[in-house]
Amino acid sequence: MRTISALEVRAKFGQVLDEAAAGERFVVERAGHAVAAIVPLADLDAVDPDKVRAQRRAALDDLRRMGSVFRERYGPIDAAAEIRADRDSGHRR
Repeated sequence: MRTISALEVRAKFGQVLDEAAAGERFVVERAGHAVAAIVPLADLDAVDPDKVRAQRRAALDDLRRMGSVFRERYGPIDAAAEIRADRDSGHRR
């Protein structure tokens, strides 16, 4: 990731866009402080808060669904006790 001044972005905007399209990432500084980033369009999904939130919710929904399936098959369990038992069994040789 390269750091570039706002003035340099103005002067070389076309070049910066070409480099970003090729995969380069830029942090834009104004008065020595980072104020923005220019990233390839392919990276936008990774930093879009709405998409990240939706992915996290989908992952939580999957975990809840898997937990329900597990409980239906095996009944309720004490997860902490199971983790301790698994951990402790590895220490006894």
